[in-house]
Amino acid sequence: MAGSVPPEMSTLGKRGDRILNTSFLLTEGFRKCSANLYHAETNPNGVINLGTSENRLVFDLLKEKLNGHNVKWEDYMFTYDDFKGIPELREAVAGFLTERAKSPTPIDPKKIVVMNGGGMCMEALSFAICDPGDAVMVASPYYGGIQFDNEMRPEAKVIRVHFYSKLEPGQTEPFEITASKFESVYQEQTQKGMKIRAVFFVNPNNPLGDVYPKQLVLDMLQFCHRHSLHLIMNEVYMNTIFKEGANFQSFLGLKPEEIPDPQRVHFVWAASKDLSMSGMRFGVIHTQNESIIAFIRNFTYFQTLPTYIQKVMACLLSDRDWLNNVYFPTNHKRLREAHKVTTDTLDAMGVPYLNRPSGLYVYANFKKFMPSLTKEDEMALFYRFINDGVYIAPSLAFFADERGWFRIIFSRPFDEVKIGTSLETLLSQLKTEISSSDWLEKNTAETWKTENPQLYKECKANMK
Repeated sequence: MAGSVPPEMSTLGKRGDRILNTSFLLTEGFRKCSANLYHAETNPNGVINLGTSENRLVFDLLKEKLNGHNVKWEDYMFTYDDFKGIPELREAVAGFLTERAKSPTPIDPKKIVVMNGGGMCMEALSFAICDPGDAVMVASPYYGGIQFDNEMRPEAKVIRVHFYSKLEPGQTEPFEITASKFESVYQEQTQKGMKIRAVFFVNPNNPLGDVYPKQLVLDMLQFCHRHSLHLIMNEVYMNTIFKEGANFQSFLGLKPEEIPDPQRVHFVWAASKDLSMSGMRFGVIHTQNESIIAFIRNFTYFQTLPTYIQKVMACLLSDRDWLNNVYFPTNHKRLREAHKVTTDTLDAMGVPYLNRPSGLYVYANFKKFMPSLTKEDEMALFYRFINDGVYIAPSLAFFADERGWFRIIFSRPFDEVKIGTSLETLLSQLKTEISSSDWLEKNTAETWKTENPQLYKECKANMK
């Protein structure tokens, strides 16, 4: 939650006040959930966290593997080292990405920089590319952290290219991204005087779970080339495609002749999703642009990883036999099972959703449980879910332009949380209430605002 300090009482500078009052709805949900977190034995009436995109299905595999590494301390691990990452780690990352992205040529470790998290990688690229007031374009709905990464410290603006569940010209799927709409928004914004510097493109998508075809990747490359824009390819879910038969085209898997402007295309990957290690704070940038590498080498003075963690990650990423034959197959199998439990429950309750092949989540449509499709009513339902014991993230957290959609994280262990039972019980209760004659009158946004004045104030901050 953002702070709330009267200007005359603040001891901060303008920048400090601005950052203090920057709000992030996913963080707000996480905070409220953590204050009363569910535990089967110690807090069975707490809030189940189905809103934070973490994979808790494979911790047993990770603990067994990492506890067996027995990484030894060496002299160099006590000293300053290359801020881009130790050579052993960058070589391991290069080999891992070459294989997993099916790169036509081996990736050069010298083109890789390691930082403390994917968000830091995104922020570093924004710092490098944009001056304060410059803009980046993103297809909406999108992972809300992109807003945070660009606006809070780099002070860049985010231009949203909105897509909807209702099909528009040229679309065959709900929320389908088209380069033509990027073109129209670009023309509209530049005519207003906006200086657009980059496009952030997330593939596979968060929160939709879409895996985009090669042709769209090529179309976005051509769009950016046409306007001399940088393209930041965020592929943090590239190995979290759990449905068999789904085809994925990594940017790193393209042939050199398919990339019209390699100096303006930059790749981001992290261990938080694919390797279920959000707490390890491990992110990677790959770029051909030597100026950006030099910039980030200086930038990472503030964002480098402890050398011990780098050594651990180098060992893990180098063990591709375990990754390919144990970790990824087991992870994908468990994700398929968890996804089915959640979607079966939504089917039974008549809740529409996007049935997609990737990610840790389902994007579901709860419009019929809202009195009206307004920001206030979506936030009222969001807090109703939390009050009833389940945190799921609303469309506002993803800067969408269509109310009523919520992202449900399904990657929870079955012996810890009965996902299906929890959702079914809550939705059954809501379905019963909404069918009563006075439900809509009792659950209007105005009623909710009156009964929850402080929460409404927090919501307004998050809706700016």
